[in-house]
Amino acid sequence: MFDEIVPRYDLVNGLLSAGFDRWWRRQAASAIDVPRGSVVLDLGCGTGRLGELLAARCRVVGVDVSAHMLAAARRRLRGSVRLVQGSAFRLPFPDGALDGAVSGFVLRNLADIPGAFAELSRVLREGAPVGIVDITEPPGRLRRRLFDAYFSAAAPALGALIGRRDAYRYLVRSLANLPPPDEVAAVLERHGFAGAAARSLAPGMVTLWTARRAGTSS
Repeated sequence: MFDEIVPRYDLVNGLLSAGFDRWWRRQAASAIDVPRGSVVLDLGCGTGRLGELLAARCRVVGVDVSAHMLAAARRRLRGSVRLVQGSAFRLPFPDGALDGAVSGFVLRNLADIPGAFAELSRVLREGAPVGIVDITEPPGRLRRRLFDAYFSAAAPALGALIGRRDAYRYLVRSLANLPPPDEVAAVLERHGFAGAAARSLAPGMVTLWTARRAGTSS
C-alpha cells in the first residue's frame, strides 16, 4: 500500500497537517542529544524527511519496508543518508550498534508495538536516546469528535484526488491501533527503555515520545 502512495505522499501529508508535519519532525530530531558523528536510526524512514534533519551532524541510517519509499528517498537525499530495506521487527543491525533513533508517523502502522520497541532496544547502545512522533487521538469527547470528523473526511478526500482513496481510508483506521500516549510510554518502559515521557505537540493530536535505552541493571 505504501508503495502505491509514494508519488504524492509528502504533498498529502503537508496538506493534511497544514504544513505542521515539518515542525513536528523537527521536534523529534531535536529531541535526541547525541554527539556529532553518532550513528542514528530513522525507523520507518519513508521518503527520508526526518533523517534528513539529522544528516548534517549524524550518520543516519534509514530503514523502511517499502522499496518505493526508499527509492524516492534515494532520489531526494543523494547519498546523505544510508538507506536499508527492512522490518521494524527484525532490524539488520548487531546488538548495541546504534547511538540513537528517531521515528516519524510509523507507530500506528505497527501490528506489534511492544515487539518493535524490544527490537529497537536491542540495536541501541545503553543510554541511547529515542524520539518518536505520531498522530494521536486527542483527549476529551468533543475534541476527539472534531478531530475524527476532520481526519475521516479530509484524508480519503485527498487520497481520492491522487487515486488512492482506500489507502488513506486505511491511514484513518490505523489511528485505532495506537494506545493513548501514556500507555505507549509505559510500553517503552517495559521493553528496554527508561525515562519515557509523552509530550503533546498539537493539543493532543500529535505526540512526541522520548526515552533512553535502559542499562542492564534497569
